[in-house]
Amino acid sequence: MSLNVMVLESEHGAADEARAELVEAGHVVLQCHDRGRPTFPCRGIVDAESCPLNSHTVDVALTVRSRVRSQPAPSEDGVRCALMARVPLIVAGPSALDPYEGFETRVLDRTYGVVETCEAAAGAELVAYARRAEAVISDCIGAHRAWSARVGVTRRSGGLRVRVTGLDAATRQERQTAVVRIVGALRRLDRAARTIDVVVINEG
Repeated sequence: MSLNVMVLESEHGAADEARAELVEAGHVVLQCHDRGRPTFPCRGIVDAESCPLNSHTVDVALTVRSRVRSQPAPSEDGVRCALMARVPLIVAGPSALDPYEGFETRVLDRTYGVVETCEAAAGAELVAYARRAEAVISDCIGAHRAWSARVGVTRRSGGLRVRVTGLDAATRQERQTAVVRIVGALRRLDRAARTIDVVVINEG
């Protein structure tokens, strides 16, 4: 599946190799700044519709850092926007003094060989989202009956896909209530998600 990857860089040219790799692999590279233009204003300030986050469904954000920096570079301003939109972030380059520690989905201690990591991050399980959904199920049907419930949440095309198993003992009404409340809980957690699709799989 072709991904839309928003690529940023700490310095001019730092992401050239990564961009080439992504394009060669069939992915679409999006940028916040036109080559050779000042870092401010970004495309979105000049024309909101040209911002990658508005013009496309961004699957992954990749920032390539050519050297150690303890603070984000001006040309990495799109990282902030990507995180606010809940887009998975990959940081490639020297990991020392990483200012994005705790916010990135993946870290690469190099500036090349990024394709596989981008693809993995785009389809990664969202563990915190799944735990939130499982807590909702427990509230709906009781912890003693929800022990077998399992939830998997992934992001695709800007939306959330939620897969629920282990609710065979719940009534139809309880399952329907759980689905509605899961959607509400995940919407509060991620207001940027374009859709939230919940599928309950009967294993009996």
